[in-house]
Amino acid sequence: MKNAQPKPPRKLSLHKMIPNMITLTAMAAGMTSIKFAIAGKWEHAVIAIVVAAFMDAFDGAAARLLKAQSKLGAELDSFSDFVCFGVAPALVVYLWALEGAGRWAWPVALVFAMAVTLRLARFNIANEEGDPNDPLRKYFTGVPSPIGAGLCLLPMIVSFQTTDHVKELVTSPAIVGIWAMIVAAMMVSNIPTFSSKQLRIPYKLKIPVLGFFAIVLAGLINDTWPTLTMLGVVYLLAMPFGVRHYQKRAAAYETGQKDPEVEAEDGEE
Repeated sequence: MKNAQPKPPRKLSLHKMIPNMITLTAMAAGMTSIKFAIAGKWEHAVIAIVVAAFMDAFDGAAARLLKAQSKLGAELDSFSDFVCFGVAPALVVYLWALEGAGRWAWPVALVFAMAVTLRLARFNIANEEGDPNDPLRKYFTGVPSPIGAGLCLLPMIVSFQTTDHVKELVTSPAIVGIWAMIVAAMMVSNIPTFSSKQLRIPYKLKIPVLGFFAIVLAGLINDTWPTLTMLGVVYLLAMPFGVRHYQKRAAAYETGQKDPEVEAEDGEE
C-alpha cells in the first residue's frame, strides 16, 4: 500500500467539449433574442432564434461525430432548448403582439413555454426507455421544439414582408395568440413527424443535395424572410405525408413484416 502510485488526474481532450460549446452558444443566442425583443428589434430577435436552431441541429451531430456524447451534454441540450425554443419565442411574441391585449395574453406565453417543457421531457424519457431496435423511434412524437419555435414566430416573419392589410391581420393579438396555442398543441400531440434520423441520401445524390442546401442557405442570406416563410409552409404541408409514412411502417412492424426501408439500410455498405 505504501508503494501504491496515485492515479493520474483524468483529462479531457478539448475537442470533446466542442458539442457543449455549441450548445452554450445556442443558449446565448436564445437569451440574446429576448434582449433584442425588449429593445424592439424584432428582426434581430427572430434571427437570434434561427441561429439557436441551427446550433441545436449541429451540437448533437458534433457529439456523435467526435464520440463526445455525455450525460452533461444531454442535460445542457435540454436546458438550452427550453430557453431558446420555449422561453425566448414566448417572450418575443408576447412583447411583439400580446402585451397589453388583456389578461389572457400572458397565459398564452406561459402555455407555450410549458408545452415546450413537456415536449422535451417526453423526448428525454422516450430516448431512455424506448426500444433501440424499434424502427418507429426514427420519428418524432409531435412537432420538435426548434420547429415549433419557428412556427410560433411565423406571423411575425410574415409581417416583415407584407402589405399593410395583411400585416394588420397577422399582428392581431387574437390571431397571434390562437396560432401560438395551435403550435403548442402540435408540439405536445402524438402526431408522428419526420426526423433527420430517417434521411439516408443515396451516394449519387450527394452533390445535388449539397447544391440544394447551398440554394436554401443563399436564400436565407439574401431573402431571409421569404425563405423562412417557405420553409415553415413546406414543413406544415409535409406533416400529413409524415403521418401516412409512419402508419405504413407501424403496420409493417406490428404484423412482423420486414420493413422495406430497413432492408434497404441493411443492404447498404
